[in-house]
Amino acid sequence: MYDRMCYWFSGKNGQCLVGALGVVGGLHLILTPAQKVLGFLPKFSFELGGMEVGAQQLVGIGLLVSGVCVLGSCRMMM
Repeated sequence: MYDRMCYWFSGKNGQCLVGALGVVGGLHLILTPAQKVLGFLPKFSFELGGMEVGAQQLVGIGLLVSGVCVLGSCRMMM
């Protein structure tokens, strides 16, 4: 079962789903206020262009960029 599930993600539909989830997750992390990291480490943040940026926003940017790249790649697949 594990092999079937993982194999599905190597195809076009699976990669497009993963890319879409990455974009949605990245936007969610970017647009929510900075919080404690992992729920127990102290909140770290700094101001950048009038917006509070913390660890979760940085992870959100990485997730958004990778999601957009995966979506672009899956659209090119046959």
